[in-house]
Amino acid sequence: KIILVVVILIGLSTSNYAQSLFRSGIFLHHSTGEAIWEPNGSNTSVPNEMALYNTQKGYTEDNAVAMTETWFPAGNDNEWVTWHNLFDDSNGSIQPYLQNNKIIVIKTCFFFFFYMTGVGSPADTLNPALKTIYNYKWHWRSIIRVMQQHPENFFVIWTNAPLVPSSTNSQQASLVNQFCTWAKDTLAAGNDSLFGAFPPNVYVFDFFHKVTDDNGMLRLEYATSTTDSHPNDAATELVSPQFVHEIFN
Repeated sequence: KIILVVVILIGLSTSNYAQSLFRSGIFLHHSTGEAIWEPNGSNTSVPNEMALYNTQKGYTEDNAVAMTETWFPAGNDNEWVTWHNLFDDSNGSIQPYLQNNKIIVIKTCFFFFFYMTGVGSPADTLNPALKTIYNYKWHWRSIIRVMQQHPENFFVIWTNAPLVPSSTNSQQASLVNQFCTWAKDTLAAGNDSLFGAFPPNVYVFDFFHKVTDDNGMLRLEYATSTTDSHPNDAATELVSPQFVHEIFN
C-alpha cells in the first residue's frame, strides 16, 4: 500500500509539473534584439526557428512554443538602470507583461557601453546611472531578486551587445567583458557572494560572448559594418536558433 501511494504521488507530481511548463511569452527589446528576431537578410529568424523547433520536437497545441516581441520600454533608453526601475515598480510598466506572459525576455542595447568609468565601488549606487561594473552588478541583482519573487513567470536576461572596434576601445571592451563574464559564470552559477543561489526561474542568455573576439569587441563578421554595431545576417543565423533552444530547453 505504501509503495502504491508513493507511485500515485509521483504521478500526480509529474502531471502537475507538465501542466506548468512555460511555453509562450514575449521578448522585450530595442534595435539589437530586433535584428536577431527578424530575418535581417538571413535565411532564418526567431519565429522560423520556433516553428522548426516545434516540428523537430513534435510539439503541438499546448506543448508548442510561441513568442511575440515588442519594442520596450518606449523611446531609446533600455539601460540596466532603466530595467532596475521598471522591476522596482517605480512606474508599474512591467506589471502587465508579467501578468500576461509566462516567459519574459529582456535585454539592453549596446549604446550603454559608452563612457564606462571603471570597476567602481559601493558608493556608485548613490548615482544609479553611473556606468561602472559595480552598478551594473547591483542593477542585475535587484532585477533578478524581483524575478525570483515571480515563480509563475520564467525570465531570460541577456548579457550585453558588444561594439565594433571603431566604436569602443580596449579598456571599455574589457570592462564590459568582465561584467558579462561575471553574469554568466559567477552570478548564474550561484557563486556570487552577495546574491547566493541563483533562482531556477531565471536564465542568463550570454549574447555577448557568442559574437565577440578575445578582446570583448564585436567580430566584424557579425556586424552590419565597421562602424555599425547592429548584428548582421550572419549574427541572426548564429544566434536565433540558440535563442530558441536555450530558452525552451
